[in-house]
Amino acid sequence: MRSPRRPRILHLAPALILVIAASRTTAGETPDQAHANASEAPPERFTDEQKSHWAYQPIVKPEPPPVRLARWVRNPIDRFILAELEAADLTPSAEADRVALMRRLTYDLTGLPPRPEEVSEFLADRRPDAYERLVDRLLESPHYGERWAQHWLDLAHYADSNGFELDAERPDAWRYRDWVVRALNADMPYDRFVADQVAGDERRPGDSEALIATGFLRCGPRELVGGNVIPEVKRQNELTEITGTVGSVFLGLTVACARCHDHKFDAIPATDYYRLQSFFAGSDLVELPIASKAEIVAYEAALKAIEAKAAPLRARMAELEKPYRKSIAESKNAMLTPAERGLMAIPAEKRTPEQKTILEGLQSSLRITWEEVAAAVAANPADHARRESLKRAIYEIERTKPRPPAHAMSIVDPKPTAPETHVFRRGDYRNRGPKVGPRPPGIILASQKKTVFTPDSIRPGKATTGRRSALAAWLASPDNPLPARVIANRVWQYHMTRGIVPTSSDFGVRGEPPSHPELLDWLASELVAGGWRLKPLHRLIVSSATYRQSSRPGGKGAGADPDNTLYGRMNRRRLDAEGVRDAMLAASGELNPRMGGPGVLAPIEKEVKDLIFTESEEVDLWPVDRDTREHARRSLYLFRKRNVRYPLLESFDSPDAQFPCPRRENSTHALQALNLLNGEFAMNRATALAARVFREAGPGEHARIDRIYRLALCRPPTAAEEVRAAAFLDDATDGESVEARWARLALAMLNCNEFLYVP
Repeated sequence: MRSPRRPRILHLAPALILVIAASRTTAGETPDQAHANASEAPPERFTDEQKSHWAYQPIVKPEPPPVRLARWVRNPIDRFILAELEAADLTPSAEADRVALMRRLTYDLTGLPPRPEEVSEFLADRRPDAYERLVDRLLESPHYGERWAQHWLDLAHYADSNGFELDAERPDAWRYRDWVVRALNADMPYDRFVADQVAGDERRPGDSEALIATGFLRCGPRELVGGNVIPEVKRQNELTEITGTVGSVFLGLTVACARCHDHKFDAIPATDYYRLQSFFAGSDLVELPIASKAEIVAYEAALKAIEAKAAPLRARMAELEKPYRKSIAESKNAMLTPAERGLMAIPAEKRTPEQKTILEGLQSSLRITWEEVAAAVAANPADHARRESLKRAIYEIERTKPRPPAHAMSIVDPKPTAPETHVFRRGDYRNRGPKVGPRPPGIILASQKKTVFTPDSIRPGKATTGRRSALAAWLASPDNPLPARVIANRVWQYHMTRGIVPTSSDFGVRGEPPSHPELLDWLASELVAGGWRLKPLHRLIVSSATYRQSSRPGGKGAGADPDNTLYGRMNRRRLDAEGVRDAMLAASGELNPRMGGPGVLAPIEKEVKDLIFTESEEVDLWPVDRDTREHARRSLYLFRKRNVRYPLLESFDSPDAQFPCPRRENSTHALQALNLLNGEFAMNRATALAARVFREAGPGEHARIDRIYRLALCRPPTAAEEVRAAAFLDDATDGESVEARWARLALAMLNCNEFLYVP
């Protein structure tokens, strides 16, 4: 018999940690005794040093500092940057050329390259405010919401499937993705953007958009397999996912590190972790219908018609399989012992609990599976061919099924009370410690001069706890210093490639301190004073002289700051994974600009599909969209399956959707070159780009070379580049067609560093 003191390994946080959870409690208590003896956790006490951490201090808008090189300054941002440069005896770099600025700005705000005609218009616009007009136009582009939604979805670790072993589809997850795009395009104030995602259902009952917004809390992976999964463990995993994401995304704190013990570095005790978790203790993860009655009736009618069409084929399939099923059943029954036969003969109402348990296992072994039927039929080639034909015909009919009526992947509190929340010692749900109630992290409250949260902040409704609404109000309060600092830093990071706080989801003591703390507070103050709107913040940053610098080091003492922590130049950056794919589609003229809708299943390499999906599957688990125009949608709209990733996107550091991603990796390796030179997607785009050049430039080689450069690099070729391109085209293999030569040149253009990098 196993000793009761031996620890058991519980799968508490899949893909994150394995917690060694001691089954014993203090003084030899059993878990039940510990639960019975548990009391309210005592209030924490924090030291002055802990409370003085910079991130917890109130935001006080600083005055931009004086500088010597005042003529360089375009807005207050530049004063903060220039003051640090001058203190280090450095000077900023020159302004980037106008083509570089337009590429940089267009990619930053829309994620797409500018069209050649747009570049020409900008270069011809000599008005003093031409750049500012371009900024305004791009901020009003619907592609702005798509670009910045990608950043937010990285943080939410959005996907269209659940992950884990089954990785089942989430048929309505895309509604949350589209909500983010709409919210950003409408410049929804960030405080409301936060509040709706945390408690939209409580704040605006009956509003389908508010329900969809709470999908943020559902974006993480979720295990749906039953069997040996303990319900309490499954529930804790769900709450852990939500609590950790809320803490890192909105507060920039690694609160999840306090799940099993007090945080090793930050002043976040385990009691505070469970207090934060308690805000979600009364919430259920649900799919709520948001379709109209007419839509539901139409769906049911369409489904009935499709089922009627498939019914004759199913009957033929059943008739074909009938002798094989009979043979399998007889074979299984023949293996039963006399005792087992006798047990099955006992009437159900007379069976003992032990007999019922035995029979459940017995009946499971007698159940005929589709794998057994398929294997039996396969032994007869003629019947196998007929069965495969019927199976394919049924599948093709079922593919025409309409999507189910709209649902919101949401989270709701079904009643005004919530279960008690206890501290789980060492993260073990069986080892309950003190009882705690909902409250934000105490270190933040203790560091604030103004009281912004009390127990009275929570106001239960008739059918909801009101807890998440109270948390949302606190998160969106201008007196809470973290959310404004965190989002201002994120916006800066996405524009400048590195945050003022480089560890953008860790503002704790182990995170890196801000390089320009006054600038961060100034940006956060501007955000709040401007009604929490993000577009004015973008406008400020991209209109600054700091942003408009060249990426070529040119200022005084440029070598003294090799990591560019003082922003004496712009950082050259490679396009992200989606940017690479979308830029290829844009250059080739194939990009489908349609916005929104369910995720697109585009073709993936056969090797990837064969590796993951076996031929024994009864249905195609990667049914590529039949409309090939859908395959050219923006990467944002590709179906994102956690366990199957597009090789091109993965090679260019598209993040793993198992975890929130505050900042993408920026790697360089051989798989990228292989995908760009030999990948089917890249070669097809090159062929399409060459065909586009033929259509738009006419028969002349000079015009064609000029056009391909403008489409790929947003500029005309130099004289030397034109000569090299012509020589490249002349260097043809025997029998190579003109079209094939131009496709080779197009592929070379798509592999240029200038195409893949933004200066």
